Amino acid sequence: MGILTSLGSIIVGKIIFYFIVDLVDRGIKYFSGKTNYKPAVKEILDSLSASKTFAKDVSKFIDMNKDLDRGTADRIVKMPIVQTQILKVIEKSNDTLDKTELENELKTIFIKAWSDLSTKAIEKVKKDIK
Repeated sequence: MGILTSLGSIIVGKIIFYFIVDLVDRGIKYFSGKTNYKPAVKEILDSLSASKTFAKDVSKFIDMNKDLDRGTADRIVKMPIVQTQILKVIEKSNDTLDKTELENELKTIFIKAWSDLSTKAIEKVKKDIK
């Protein structure tokens, strides 16, 4: 039973990894906020995708049997690594960006992107397994 659980965790982790990689490339298309926030959101997504632990940590929050919901997106955005990146871009902007606005935009991107990109990530993992 332990081996199956470990294998399942590895597969879910790999799906999340592919989702995060695609999120940076394609996720910004879901941006719907104020235009001056777009570079900051992209910078945050770039930083998260470069993290070696972010995908692994996110995989603990995601239930593969249902969509990523607002509560899950909120938990992801509240993660220390995400909060650190948000604070960095706010500081870089000389405090012209609003933390809540950035958090809401990231939540929206995670939710919308999950619907589109999770299927693609699953297909990539299936190809890896073959």
